[in-house]
Amino acid sequence: MKMPKQPGFPRQGELVIAKVVNVGPYSAFAELEDYEHTGMIHISEVSSGWVRDIRRYVKTGDTVVAKVLRVNEENGHISLSLKRVGKKQEHDKLREQKLEQRAMKMLEFAAKELGKNIEQAYKEIGQKLRDELGTLFAAFKEALKNPDKLKARGIPDEWVKAITDVAEKNITQKEFEFKAKLDVTSYGTDGLGAVKQTLKKAEDLGMSVSYISSPTYLVKYTTKDAKKGEKDFQENLEKVSDFGKSVNAAVSFERIK
Repeated sequence: MKMPKQPGFPRQGELVIAKVVNVGPYSAFAELEDYEHTGMIHISEVSSGWVRDIRRYVKTGDTVVAKVLRVNEENGHISLSLKRVGKKQEHDKLREQKLEQRAMKMLEFAAKELGKNIEQAYKEIGQKLRDELGTLFAAFKEALKNPDKLKARGIPDEWVKAITDVAEKNITQKEFEFKAKLDVTSYGTDGLGAVKQTLKKAEDLGMSVSYISSPTYLVKYTTKDAKKGEKDFQENLEKVSDFGKSVNAAVSFERIK
């Protein structure tokens, strides 16, 4: 299923994907993929510099990324520009389109979990998610980070669960790794035991521990939430330090990149 058309008109300055349907001597017309409207690309907005033949730059059937210059809702006239779209903007917009197509497929999977079809899914929550978060794919990413935020936006619990389940199966989250050198020493009667207990505390807090050279160890902490992970790692290192004191072990740490 293609992405349903958005209601209304595009905003001035918005980047849109369009298919060229007609090319004249001084302008080209292109149907907008996300809206039920056609935009005009004047020859002066095709490319930087003087354009002698517009057909050297655009042809019927071409898919282009254009910037909306002006919108007249009274007569439906939309002016578009190709020359005001940078290469990176074009790349990002086309990538966004691919992600939205992928998100529609994931929405279909979520709908099947609830015994519904894609049309019902889009009507019930699809358009709302796009309105609230900008893109449908953003909703699936949000479900991975904090599904409660979807509930706060009025998405029913059954849909939040279905979306989260599908997101977990279909979106690979980037992992972030935090590292530190941990020095652990103890000169008590059971110094070795104190060191082992301290290192086990680090492991119990979700950190991996590997030996470098006495008394230094490398501790690592991986997470899919960079901001929270940064805070958790620092707090866990401090907890290990406090625990070390309780078993007569001196602990110091140095964060490394």
